[in-house]
Amino acid sequence: MSQRCSQRSRLLWRCRRGIREMDILLQGYLETHYDDASESEQQAFEALLDEADLDILSWIMKKTQPDENYVNIINVIRQFAEHAKLNAKQ
Repeated sequence: MSQRCSQRSRLLWRCRRGIREMDILLQGYLETHYDDASESEQQAFEALLDEADLDILSWIMKKTQPDENYVNIINVIRQFAEHAKLNAKQ
C-alpha cells in the first residue's frame, strides 16, 4: 500500500466520530477538498481531528467560536456543508 493511500485510510478512520452528521461533514471534506488543499490547510484539518467531537460540532454549528488555529478550516467545512445542502435540494 502506498504511503499516500495509507495516510488517506488513517485520516478516513479518524473522521469517524460516532456522530453521523460529523462523519458526513468530515469525510466529505476529506473526499472532496483535502487533496487540493494547501499544506497548511491539510495540517489544520489533521490537527482538528485531535479535538473533542462536541467542540468541533459546536464550532461548525456556530454555537461557539473556534480556536484561532481552526477558524479557516472550520469555515471551509461550513462552506462544504452549505454546498452539499444546496445540492441535496436540487
